[in-house]
Amino acid sequence: MTENPSVRASSDNAWRETWGSREFVERWATKGGWQAPIREAQVAMVLGMIPHPIEAPIRVLDIGAGYGALAAAVLKERLSAMAVCLDASEAMLKLGEERNPDLKIRMKFVQGSLESANWLKAVDGTFDAVISSRALHHFTENQRRRFIFKEVFSLVRPGGCFINADNVRGATKSLGERYRAARDGYLDHFVRESSGGKTNLAEVRAASPSTYHGPHNNGYLDEELAWLKEAGFEDVDCFWKFATTVVYGGFRP
Repeated sequence: MTENPSVRASSDNAWRETWGSREFVERWATKGGWQAPIREAQVAMVLGMIPHPIEAPIRVLDIGAGYGALAAAVLKERLSAMAVCLDASEAMLKLGEERNPDLKIRMKFVQGSLESANWLKAVDGTFDAVISSRALHHFTENQRRRFIFKEVFSLVRPGGCFINADNVRGATKSLGERYRAARDGYLDHFVRESSGGKTNLAEVRAASPSTYHGPHNNGYLDEELAWLKEAGFEDVDCFWKFATTVVYGGFRP
């Protein structure tokens, strides 16, 4: 089927106005503080599931890395580790370099889009750990995540791992609504407590409205885990879960 030129033009314009825009990227990077307790738990679990000794000089790849927040957390805990951060947005990569000057020697930023297997050409060699945070839920068309998992497997060294911190959908619509209510109740309590009762979750959200920046079509957790096993990973599991926020992954034999 031939792609509709008007659809492609619309997609290109959306990209330029979002991930292609330095202004948008900086605004995006300052959002979401009210989700801190969930994000901090996700990061802690990613760090905890990397199987190598803390002092090991491991090589890490962060895919869909944005400005490299997750990779930076790994490097700050593992002082002998090196990281490559891959993202499609040049503006995001530049922000990452500016935000992590103390990690400049151990942290490299490279440009590449996960929309096709061509991203593999942007990275050199293999890795002890491949990680990702809140990025892969964007890649939904034609089961793209399924193939990303296979591509990742080809880069993981024996004994290494792939750990993904992301969002999934509830098994049913009603379960998804229950999860959303539980999550929002927890975050509302956090916002009220951390602000000394001066604000609540609804007010914080209203002050930082969401901006469209790509498809959000979260996958089903069971399907994601099955795709990891299909790719060749072992000991595949969901390592942490809070409502529809998860950390899952597997290890290369």
